[in-house]
Amino acid sequence: MTANGPLSGKNILVTRGGKDGEKLAAQIEALGGTPFVVPMVAFRAYADPSAPVFLRKLPAYDWVVFTSKNGVRYFLEACSRAGIACEHLNINWAAVGKKTAACMEQSGLKVSFAPGKFTAKDFAREFMRSGHRAGRVLLPKGNLAGTEIADFLRKSGIIAEEWIIYETYMPEGAKEKLARLLGRETIDFALFLSPSAFRHFKGALEENGIDIAGLSTRIAVIGPSTRQAVEKAGSRAAVCPDEYTVGAMLGALCDFVRLEEK
Repeated sequence: MTANGPLSGKNILVTRGGKDGEKLAAQIEALGGTPFVVPMVAFRAYADPSAPVFLRKLPAYDWVVFTSKNGVRYFLEACSRAGIACEHLNINWAAVGKKTAACMEQSGLKVSFAPGKFTAKDFAREFMRSGHRAGRVLLPKGNLAGTEIADFLRKSGIIAEEWIIYETYMPEGAKEKLARLLGRETIDFALFLSPSAFRHFKGALEENGIDIAGLSTRIAVIGPSTRQAVEKAGSRAAVCPDEYTVGAMLGALCDFVRLEEK
């Protein structure tokens, strides 16, 4: 921990688990903060009965569009189980977000298109303006992901099919762990990387008889959809950077703390 870092003296809740949560906690410590990791979301493969159909039709798609690293991971796992080597398919691969694109490249999928901005709406608009040809598009996605890209493509005359490849759920014991943490620590900031993480957090509070409006904890988020979920619940995101990355969120959080302490 950096004793005199910009987040020195701040208790910060990390709601992402796994290696991503560990990495975020380490970054917070390097900035002087004290992280508390209580994952509000976890992911697992979704048993879609239509999976064999999507896999069989895979060579017929002009584009496959990924909106998250989890989409890439579970798609590739499904293809591997079916004996399909994706890197050898004559398909164009597209990504929403830098992390998604990096995950694809690391997995051997060459990204042919990625929007300048990181939202689904931006992707759809930029893709249509780019002049890329697409007759049939596949979107492997999570069970809670929106339909903006598919809807926009369909309105443009493109066949867009959505494959639910993974699902998001609340980790076992998370509600109890959160209640114990809030009972013994004052949390200055809670970080949310997705709308589902915030909704699970709010639900856990309610089940433990805690009113989110009564918490002194400020909220930091990534992306407009997460901010909208917070606002819909009657709360406010104190930190929401223009760039939808963890690095940008931490930078904005440090700036917020500096201004507050002036």
